[in-house]
Amino acid sequence: MSQTPASIYPNIGPPPPPQNTVTPTATPPSEEDEKCAKIKRFLGGAILIALVVIAWHLYEHFTYDPLHNVTESPTEHEIHEFTRSLYELEQQHNPYLAKVNFQGKTKASYRDDRAPHPLLQVNEDLLTSEGAESRTIVLMRRLFDNYELDTHATEHVTEEEQQEEDEFLRAVLDTPVMQKTMKFLEFKGVATNNRDSQLRLLKDMWFTQYSRGQGRVGSSGFEHVFLAEIRDGTILGLHNWVYFHEQEKLGHLNYKGHIEKLNLEKDGHYLMALRFSFHNINKSYNTLFVGTSPELELSLYTMCFLLSVGQPCAVQLGHAKFSIITHAWDWHGKKMVATAYPSLEK
Repeated sequence: MSQTPASIYPNIGPPPPPQNTVTPTATPPSEEDEKCAKIKRFLGGAILIALVVIAWHLYEHFTYDPLHNVTESPTEHEIHEFTRSLYELEQQHNPYLAKVNFQGKTKASYRDDRAPHPLLQVNEDLLTSEGAESRTIVLMRRLFDNYELDTHATEHVTEEEQQEEDEFLRAVLDTPVMQKTMKFLEFKGVATNNRDSQLRLLKDMWFTQYSRGQGRVGSSGFEHVFLAEIRDGTILGLHNWVYFHEQEKLGHLNYKGHIEKLNLEKDGHYLMALRFSFHNINKSYNTLFVGTSPELELSLYTMCFLLSVGQPCAVQLGHAKFSIITHAWDWHGKKMVATAYPSLEK
């Protein structure tokens, strides 16, 4: 007896009759919903861009080291051309004149005093007037009482002192001499054309406080080069003629004769090697410029530090050729100015 499929598979029956079903349709978004979505996308993108920019500035601030960003080594010819043109600007804009009384010639090994009179006689109006030509000198002199002579004395820079540092650097950046220097450093890949970045570069290099020993933070590049320091009975730095003159007037410094002198192209501008005592401590050999502007000296030292630190940096001012010597101080992974000075050694 044959069986139908339904009787063989009792659980399988004929398919159920089709049911009338309605497929739901999506409701189109309103104009208000589309506007909200666009605003959310815009805000999300803006926040992402802002985070990226902030992250980059933080990275640049904590990791930027201009000493590691030199794109190519400058040739001696490049630096000669640049420094010669820089000095031409100096002559046009900064006719500083100091009367220099060289007196007796001496040697580093001598102990006698071959100069009974002060080295420098300077027009006091030049040191106090805030005219365009002497503004940087006036602002630099305001910094002279901000520091301790002893490198082992811990220094605390006040907010007012930081403002004085910034005002001095801004005035320097306003000068044609430093503006030309920054363009050259931008060309060499160690500076930017952003003024705030330039200010930060100079501030970090010259005014960052660090320790020269015993773990006490009491030194900086500016203090060492443009003023003076005493460490364990030894005179350090003192390579600026304005500070030299001020200490002579105060009776703290006794000039004892010149070892060598080089006349720069302009009358009253010199490069000297000399002997002196400071607070009754002898320094048998020291070099400094005489009659030049703070911006010229800061420009030369900054350029040589960034492009040729640790090596003699051959420069030319007018017809005079000589070297700038710079050394770095490694402080928490960054390079600070340890010293910078002109050299008359052949």
